[in-house]
Amino acid sequence: MELSNEQLFVLAEGEDHNCARREMLRREIMAVDGIEYDATTARVREMSATCASMHTLFKAPYQLGIASALLGGWASLPLVFHFQSASLFNDYFVTADPPDVGDADTWLEVGSWSWNWMEPPLGTISFFLLCMQFAREQRVNIGIKPFTERLKQYQADTLAAAYPQYNNRIVRQYAESVALQPDTEEIADDEKMIAARLASAKARASS
Repeated sequence: MELSNEQLFVLAEGEDHNCARREMLRREIMAVDGIEYDATTARVREMSATCASMHTLFKAPYQLGIASALLGGWASLPLVFHFQSASLFNDYFVTADPPDVGDADTWLEVGSWSWNWMEPPLGTISFFLLCMQFAREQRVNIGIKPFTERLKQYQADTLAAAYPQYNNRIVRQYAESVALQPDTEEIADDEKMIAARLASAKARASS
């Protein structure tokens, strides 16, 4: 990355500049370990792997939330508008009176019947999520970090403790940028680019 340290510092302060933060880490490793730029890849990959080892645990709550939302969202459609599904649910969990003959001929009529018991849980869940969103906003307003930010902070604390020889701020910024998303492919791309530059420099030197 053909940038000065000052330019790189400004970029690294942004939220979405993972490349800049990784580049700062490389330069810090060069300065502390006294090695060439291309030799920093091994240490960066090692630090990336340390962060990635926590991803399964970190992502579990999000993946559970995604699965629950998808399942609940799609399941609500047949449970409200599909007579056979709504009737089966009613038989096992509700035991309400079935609709009269002719009162469930269309999907809208089925919805009108099933809504008698589907409205309370769906409405309550919607209100609960609304309250949780409002509570989260107020927690942020008074300086309480949301769950994702706490995960990033834990990741940063862990990596900084594992590599105390490097600048704490640089290590923490890098850890936060890869707390939930690994940069394995980006490191591999960097390695190829570095190798290509070295080969080009050797070719120019020998010509």
